[in-house]
Amino acid sequence: MLPSSPAADHPLFALPHQYQRDRAWSLFGPALLKTEWSPVTLPWLNDDLMNEYWQAVADLPKPAFNSTRLGLMFEQLWQQSLPLWCDRLQSNLQITSAQRTLGELDLLLSHKDQQWHAELALKFYLARGTDWIGPNSRDRLYRKLGHTRDQQLQLSAVPQAQQQLQQSGWQQLQPTAIMRGCLFYCAADPSTSGLPAELNPQHWRGHWCYSHQLNALLPDGEWSLLAKDQWMSPALLATAVDRRTLINYAERHFADLSYPLCAVRLCAGPYGLAEQQRWMIMPPQWPDEGVHQRLQAKPQN
Repeated sequence: MLPSSPAADHPLFALPHQYQRDRAWSLFGPALLKTEWSPVTLPWLNDDLMNEYWQAVADLPKPAFNSTRLGLMFEQLWQQSLPLWCDRLQSNLQITSAQRTLGELDLLLSHKDQQWHAELALKFYLARGTDWIGPNSRDRLYRKLGHTRDQQLQLSAVPQAQQQLQQSGWQQLQPTAIMRGCLFYCAADPSTSGLPAELNPQHWRGHWCYSHQLNALLPDGEWSLLAKDQWMSPALLATAVDRRTLINYAERHFADLSYPLCAVRLCAGPYGLAEQQRWMIMPPQWPDEGVHQRLQAKPQN
């Protein structure tokens, strides 16, 4: 699978379009978790398949995304790619009971006479003390782990789901979770005692700090800012600014706005300026008041 920090000359950056890099990173990038219910390497998506289908995945057309939400875009990239080598695929199957929706199964797939129920997630969390918190502070990693393991992956086994699945020819499904994304370590205190036992040691990682800490913590280099729809994979860009220009922009930004900035440190390579380090810059009121002016999200215990 792809390394968690691709060098500037890595073949990932040879893909000229962001949607190609997003798709390759979604499929073949580093997993966030390493557990029995969310393994790093999937039986139907291993290194051999990556080598065999890398070019076929790259040649798929640009997706017609139904949403600008990163999680839904991530799901569509998987849905578009898996038919290349899976025998059968069904997505977003709603499980109902007595006119009530119990939930939705993200993916059902068949490969070499085996069948899986897969739940997909693209997540970004920041270390704060012993917790991992999303840019939207209502989102917590430990809560997400419990919800995925104890609820989402169990849905395909409930009687109402079993009846619907059997009618559609799905049986003996193996549940598995697929989680991608980045964990941001506190630049002011890189040590953390709150690493989940389920974490993949080779996960994608970055750094975070508050806006008022940039002068002290942000390293020298060439930098750029990413729009949220550019967060999914390591960035390849054409232009950059120096450290002082980035800090000046961030100071003006946080004087009026309260949503985070995602900054990337770049290195020149054969394909352009390739991301080598990622930072999340947070407003001073996070996480107690969320990150958006209209979102006052208090942390939940």
